[in-house]
Amino acid sequence: MLYDGNGCSPPYEYSMDDWIREKNDYLDSLGPKERAPTYSLTPEEVENLKKLQAEKDARDARIAQEVAKGIWFFASSATPEGKLCTASFAKMTSQDNGKSGGIVSIMGFQRPKPDAWLIFYGTGLPQPKKVKKIKISLQQDDEPAQTVQVFNYKYQARAGAIAFSVPGLTAALDGMRDKQSFKLSIDGNIALALQWADAAPVIEQLRQCAK
Repeated sequence: MLYDGNGCSPPYEYSMDDWIREKNDYLDSLGPKERAPTYSLTPEEVENLKKLQAEKDARDARIAQEVAKGIWFFASSATPEGKLCTASFAKMTSQDNGKSGGIVSIMGFQRPKPDAWLIFYGTGLPQPKKVKKIKISLQQDDEPAQTVQVFNYKYQARAGAIAFSVPGLTAALDGMRDKQSFKLSIDGNIALALQWADAAPVIEQLRQCAK
């Protein structure tokens, strides 16, 4: 993919927002859990609370297994600026409090609107209080690294986000492969490394959405 690093306001945060809601706030669940005190509850309320907590723990365990292997999420939505197409891939584990891997989103508008982005989310990325532009190097597979200026902003409490501007969703799709690795470096230090797989079905969904 080619990146210009220029232009418009930071992209929509739709994909990450929806991903977290759909996956039961999994990123937050990677941290220590504080269970609600039960000393003031009736026996019936205690049992109900235990049941609800057990159900949530089971969901979190299932999600953790999915995310550790790598999971895709696709969505399209109507916005005031047109139809927005989004695909996100997440791969991380709780073994090091969520620092391994991260999330990458490909998002863009239906043609003819040209705006599109490749966005990375991770706990190893800078988390500035305000949106700013920084220089970062991106290496895809064994290709030479590209150093460009990108948007950097904080996402929620524990993750930073890096947004690469792409000249259209079609251009982004032309650069996508079924299996692909990414390495983000700042001043020579790796800030995020991620590899996706099984992207072919999602590429086709994005291609149909972009028409």
